[in-house]
Parts: sequence; structure tokens; C-alpha cells
Amino acid sequence: MNRNVRDYNDSSVGNKKNKLINLAKMSLLSLALLLPLAGCGSDASSVGASKEGNKDSDIQKLEIKLSHVASDNTPKGLAALKFKEMVEEKSAGKIKVKVFPSGQLYGDNDEIEAVQAGNVQIIIPAAAKLSGFEETFEIFDLPFMFKNEEHLRAFEDGEAGQQLLATLDNHGMKGLAFWPNGFKHITNNKVAINEPKDLKSLKIRTHGGQIINEFYDALGASSTKIAFNETYQALQLGTIDGQENSIVNIETQKYGEVQNHLTIAGHARSEYAVVTNKQWWDGLNKETQALLTDAMKAATEEGRKQVEELETGSMEKIKNEGKIKIVELSDKDKEKFKQATKPIFDKWAKKMNQEILTKAIEAGN
Repeated sequence: MNRNVRDYNDSSVGNKKNKLINLAKMSLLSLALLLPLAGCGSDASSVGASKEGNKDSDIQKLEIKLSHVASDNTPKGLAALKFKEMVEEKSAGKIKVKVFPSGQLYGDNDEIEAVQAGNVQIIIPAAAKLSGFEETFEIFDLPFMFKNEEHLRAFEDGEAGQQLLATLDNHGMKGLAFWPNGFKHITNNKVAINEPKDLKSLKIRTHGGQIINEFYDALGASSTKIAFNETYQALQLGTIDGQENSIVNIETQKYGEVQNHLTIAGHARSEYAVVTNKQWWDGLNKETQALLTDAMKAATEEGRKQVEELETGSMEKIKNEGKIKIVELSDKDKEKFKQATKPIFDKWAKKMNQEILTKAIEAGN
């Protein structure tokens, strides 16, 4: 009897024990199922917070070196400073842009190699300096190619301009934009230039390039490539007789101090290409690229605005100083120069990308 009672009691105790264990297991299972749900709620909250702060949190911390050869008070210099301002402001200081003007970091002769090597992130060379990679970059040097600013901008902002910049992708570089510097005009210290024959025997400094060299050959002059920041001294020493440049560069570089004559010719365009190292650019995330692209657009517009304003101001200064005699070619005068250099236009136009060239011409219609 006692044994049966004991066996019964042992069994009851065992059953109770098993129930408690099962209940505990069920509780643990329920808790395990609830934890992921709680985690999902937490993750959703943090994702939302991350998206709200996406612009700041996803911008990379960078230092960008931007090198160019013009002074800060030129359209290129002011556009570069605008780029710096916009980038640093929009990135809340996460991206620092160090601008090196006037060839302080790299000059005309070594800036392209420097950006290809990744020693500097952004350079702004004359577009024609890139003709060794794609001949169509000399389109700006084709005699009287672009009628006016509107024609030029329609080309640069359109499909053809972007297509031209994209040709740099195969050479370790990426073209970001075209920046303006104005139409080119001629100064010299020997003779007033009214017609093609007046250029005979003059030695003219240019930024280099086969088209522009042949342009002067066709007019009986010779041309030589000299770095921009060395041009004043070359003029002063008489190493060269003259040079070609925009009105703003002519005024800000004080060429009137060492030149006697200025001819407003507008025979070619002094245009820049903003270029970066492709590998560096491709290593940036999309948010950082977007910020830099937007800042570049704002800087480009600033450069265009400055060209209009500064060219007017520089021309007034040159006239008021009275140090240099000015000849403004009429349309009839320009036609003489067009005819004299037409073989140069035709020869080099055939060597350029015909699709880009055709679109460039059509942009002016």
C-alpha cells in the first residue's frame, strides 16, 4: 500500500516536473520568435534615420587639389573659387578643396601628366592641350568656328560637347566640363594689324597646337609655344613679338606694359577643359560624385557670368590706360582673314570626329 502510494506520488511529481520543463521550453521558443520581430522594428527605425541624414553621412571625407595656371581674378580663377565654395558648403566641410592658381603647383607643361599620375585631382588646361589624345579638342582653334557665346554654349552643353569630353576616359582622365575664357585676340609690339599681310614675319606666342601654328603660318607669321606664366617675361625680353589671348588675360597679365598694339580679331576661342583623374573619380561613391557634379555646374555658370562681366571691365581698363593702340576688325576685315585661313579650316576639319564637328556647326544655326 505504502509502496503504491509512493509510486503514485513519484509519478505525479515526475509529471509536474515534465510540465514545468515543457512550459519553460515553450516560453523560450516564444521569446526566440519575438526577438527577431523586435530587431526588425529597431532596424527599420535606424534605416529611416540613416536616410534622413543620407546627404551628410554618405559624403566622403576628401581633400581635393585643384591646379590651374591663371590668376584668381580671371573667369577661370573665379570659377575655381566658386567650385571650392560650393563643395565645402554642400559637404558641410567634409570635403576640402585646395586651389593652386598661377601655376603654383603645376604649370602648362606638366599638369596633364600630374593629373594622370594622380598627383593632383583636378586641372583646367586649355582644351587644345588635350588634342594629343583626341584631335577634336582643337575644334576651338578652327579659324572662326564659333560665331558667338550662344553658339559655343549650345555646343558645349549639348550631346556633342559631352561626347568630346568622354573621349578622355580611355586615357586615365575624365572630362567634367568646359570653362570659358573668351575669344582670342592678338597683341604685338611692332605693327597695327588690320589685314592678314600685317602679320608677316611676326613671332607670336600661342598655347600650342598644330591648327593654331598653321593658322599663323598661313598669315606669314611664326608661332611658338611658351608657358602662360612665362609669357610676360618673353614679351618683355623680346623673345617673341606678340601673343594671342582673351581680353581678360591680356589685361590681368599687364601685357599692355610690354605691347604696343591690340587687334580685336576673335579668330579662335580660348576655352578650357576641366579634367580629373578617372581612377580617383571612379573610386568616389555616387553621393560624392553627385555633389561634385552639381558644384561643377554652378562653377561653370559662374565662369560664364564672369567672362561677360570681366571682358567688359577689362576692355574699359585697357582703353582708359591708353598704353596700347586698339584695332577692332570689322566683319569685312574678318572675312579677309577667313579666306586666308580657309585651307587650314578645311584640312583640320577633315581630321576631326565628323559627328562631333557636324553637331558643333549645327549648334550655331
